[in-house]
Amino acid sequence: MNKYVIGIDVGTTSVKGILVDKNGEIIYSSTSPVTLLTPKPGWAEEDPLEWWEATKNVLKDINLKNPVKIEAISISGQMHSMVSLDNNYNILRNAILWCDQRTGTECEKLTEFYGTEKEVIKIFGNPFLTGFTAPKIQWLKTNENDNFKKLHKILLPKDFIAFKMTGDFAIEQSDASGTSLYKVKEGVYDKKLLEKLSITEEQLPEIIPSGGLIGRVDCEELPFLKGVSVVSGGADNAAAAFGCGIEKPGDAMVSLGTSGTVVAVTESPDEDISGKIHLFAHVKENTFYHMAVILSATNSLNWFLKNFLNDSPLDKINELVEKSRPGSNGLIFLPYLNGERTPHKNPNARGVFFGMSSFHNKSDMLRSIYEGVVYALREGGECIKELGNNFESIKVVGGGSRSDVWCQMIADNFKLTVNRLKVDEGAAYGSARLAGNYVNFNTDEWIEITDTFNPTESNFNKYDSLFVEYKNLYNSLKNDFDVISKYQRS
Repeated sequence: MNKYVIGIDVGTTSVKGILVDKNGEIIYSSTSPVTLLTPKPGWAEEDPLEWWEATKNVLKDINLKNPVKIEAISISGQMHSMVSLDNNYNILRNAILWCDQRTGTECEKLTEFYGTEKEVIKIFGNPFLTGFTAPKIQWLKTNENDNFKKLHKILLPKDFIAFKMTGDFAIEQSDASGTSLYKVKEGVYDKKLLEKLSITEEQLPEIIPSGGLIGRVDCEELPFLKGVSVVSGGADNAAAAFGCGIEKPGDAMVSLGTSGTVVAVTESPDEDISGKIHLFAHVKENTFYHMAVILSATNSLNWFLKNFLNDSPLDKINELVEKSRPGSNGLIFLPYLNGERTPHKNPNARGVFFGMSSFHNKSDMLRSIYEGVVYALREGGECIKELGNNFESIKVVGGGSRSDVWCQMIADNFKLTVNRLKVDEGAAYGSARLAGNYVNFNTDEWIEITDTFNPTESNFNKYDSLFVEYKNLYNSLKNDFDVISKYQRS
């Protein structure tokens, strides 16, 4: 008799749920959209009750189409976003999201409280960033003090959904890592910061291990799941990595989504004092990961297609890319359409085509976009390696991973074997693995490689030379980015 678990991911644009059997096969997938709110420039909010409605829609859809017994459910979600509850567990205001930029002043003041950014990174593994949770609490205290006075519980998105399902409050180490309230290396909340923010540890969810039991479904709105175990999931990036089998030192993942990431697992929680690389706890206990982030990966390609090539299909685009030679005939693209995170931390950085002549054509331009994104990821990967994290192979995921030529470029630039997987369902699949582990499924067998891309030595020298030019271009243009950004804001 087959057995089943459900993995849920509370994303920014939708809630996704997948029904997975004990062999790791996805039996059914369901999504329900949520609405992103931007009440002011730079603000990003969502209604947590809309996440809850979307979660219920997904679970009811799965049950309607597949009325099977569920062994366990696990939930992952967007990092950093803050849910505020009063003492009756009612929502005080919309959730302030990970991409919200209102807390610049709060980040500066909290950094000053600890003295320097280096001291902050030594304690928390990361600097205070506008998207993180602690600055949001300080913002609420300063700007909405009536709500702050009523603040009884502070939760992250996945933990709010778990509370609605079980009535219990919990967070696990990977999501806690992105709050700036949690000492990543020590695995505890920082009491000094809680005192500064005028909150108590009782207002925060209890920290339990990823994959541990939060509680059981006890919700009148989900009677078909009553009594089912709800297992702690993980932060979306950590869960997505776990869903690909990225779980031990030497493992690394490149994600080619709207944004791009390089995630590399480590047992040694060495922080990056320069603040270029994130350090977070992984969903596996006593394991950590370094993460580099670029802001426009497939977004760079999608922008070009939408504006200049009428959204051509990916197969056609790949054919055009392959008509140009490695190196794009000397054309270099900087993929900084929306600023850049790693390694520059510069919101004013902008996209550039450099070296263009009348000789170049659309194949060269498309290939340069592919290569520019890979150079940006390579730069992040090299920053990770500077921390002593020498990953040995790469698994590639995300929408861009469907392109063979893009995968080959990653292999050629990182000089490592790149593997593509049978299942690429992101954080929801990682959550399903955590639920499966809880009920003793052998989830190691779920990870199946379908395609392998080996580095091509003949391309090394060309890419190495152009990569140096790529990095030099940012330094040459840095001051110009600051100047031109003023005109774009006016």
